[in-house]
Amino acid sequence: MKKILLTLMFVSFLNANAQNPVQEFNFNGNLNSADNSISFLGTPVFVNDRNGIPKGALRLTNKALQAVVGDLPQANKPKTISVWVKFNTVNAANYIFNYGAPVNGQYFGLLQQPTTSGLSDLSLVGWGDANNLVVSVPLVKETWYMYSVTYDGNVSKIYRNGELLKAVEGIQRSAKGYILSLGKLNTATSINADIDDLRLYSVAMTDEQVLEAYNSSKPTLTTPTAQVANTQKKAVTAPAAPVKTKAPVVASSVDTNNATKNIEVYSEGKRILETNTINIGDLPDGTYLIKITNSGGKK
Repeated sequence: MKKILLTLMFVSFLNANAQNPVQEFNFNGNLNSADNSISFLGTPVFVNDRNGIPKGALRLTNKALQAVVGDLPQANKPKTISVWVKFNTVNAANYIFNYGAPVNGQYFGLLQQPTTSGLSDLSLVGWGDANNLVVSVPLVKETWYMYSVTYDGNVSKIYRNGELLKAVEGIQRSAKGYILSLGKLNTATSINADIDDLRLYSVAMTDEQVLEAYNSSKPTLTTPTAQVANTQKKAVTAPAAPVKTKAPVVASSVDTNNATKNIEVYSEGKRILETNTINIGDLPDGTYLIKITNSGGKK
């Protein structure tokens, strides 16, 4: 009973600790929001998502899309934006998302760009160097990452795969406007990546909530049945060798002198058969001693 109660309490804690997005885009074959109330504008290209599901993610190749999203948190209000990204190139800048005005402290955008050190700079852009949160991280091409950025009115945080990479206090992020862009930084376009599950929240999610959001949406490592069938080697069954029919060995009851023979068969020192004719093929597998004598002679 205690175990069941503890399990229920843990599940209840997770449910209470979880946050629901005010808007989300799953890009499952369309550009609509999950509630079909709004849509990004443009001609999309859909590809496999992080779980390998066809047409489950959006591919952007030096192309930007925009949507009018009325739920974007304005000015310094708390906010969280999360998105799954797979970079198809890491040698050029990837402008992931943004909204706001290109004025100091009035921008809210996320980008990743290469550096001379061999790492990649992940930046929460506020416009103006003093308003940017930058962290250098390794980046692997064609690998799915979940990025989350939060702002509570004072502290800005940036996460990757549920892990806090960097936090900074005191930067004002008074981004205003309702046009959310993918693939752009102000008027510049630069991206070669796959985008999936973009989610907007009107709260600054905690470290635990960000980690839970990642764990509940990370790729599942499953192999489709068809793929398993294709990759399994077929067993090749060699045709059975033809069974050779043993010609019966018959001890004739008459020898060359027409004398009758007496045949005795022994196994493990015991006589198991005495006859004047025998078909060896009738004996079970084993080791035998066969004694043959003239019926008229001595044994």
